[in-house]
Amino acid sequence: MNRDHIANNTPAPDRVASRRSFLSKALGASALAAPALGLVAAPRAAAAPKKVSGPSAILLQEIMDDEAAHVKVVQKLLDDADNPLPVPIRKVPNLDTDALTQTNLQTFLEAAAGFENTGSGLYHGALLNITQTQEYFPVAAGLASVESRHASWLNSLLGEALVPDFVPVEAPIDQTTVLSRVAGFVKDPRSTFPEFDTTTVSDRNNFFILDFILFLEYIEAAFYAINVPRFAHLK
Repeated sequence: MNRDHIANNTPAPDRVASRRSFLSKALGASALAAPALGLVAAPRAAAAPKKVSGPSAILLQEIMDDEAAHVKVVQKLLDDADNPLPVPIRKVPNLDTDALTQTNLQTFLEAAAGFENTGSGLYHGALLNITQTQEYFPVAAGLASVESRHASWLNSLLGEALVPDFVPVEAPIDQTTVLSRVAGFVKDPRSTFPEFDTTTVSDRNNFFILDFILFLEYIEAAFYAINVPRFAHLK
């Protein structure tokens, strides 16, 4: 194996290729096409959706419920007299529901995987900057863990590695990349997009981190609320 890949916590290309080949063979010809694990606004034309049932439908509902709960968890943390933000709790952004509405099961699962991998990477970065006290850190760590579990299940459902590119140590996703991935789902001007300081750890910065997380959670919660009933048989 090339030492550069070891130093960068990435597997060698030949090993990645062989693992992908194994996944393809193991899943068989009926497997869904492997996604790019990115986020793309859905085409405007709608088609009659194919739905999943059984355990997959139950787990999709679990993800939907988790993301709705995450919004409330982060809102509660932001509802604090010490919050320096102009608006104590960020309002739901002006979402493009047409872009969030997926046209078929394949695009829905790919977009869901894109959201969850992005959320996992964002939380990873947030954990590096949030104050490691009992007030915020345990909740942030717990949220990060749930996002990663969601991502890995969706990745495997699509025939992808549990962690993209089989890396043994996941890297954080920076704020600019996160915002670029979700911009197509938000009608608000970029001037209203959140940000937090990545150079200073402080109680004040904790609120900016939570504000950024809430912004993403609003979009994710809306995405699942729109699409899970369309693509999963729910009881």
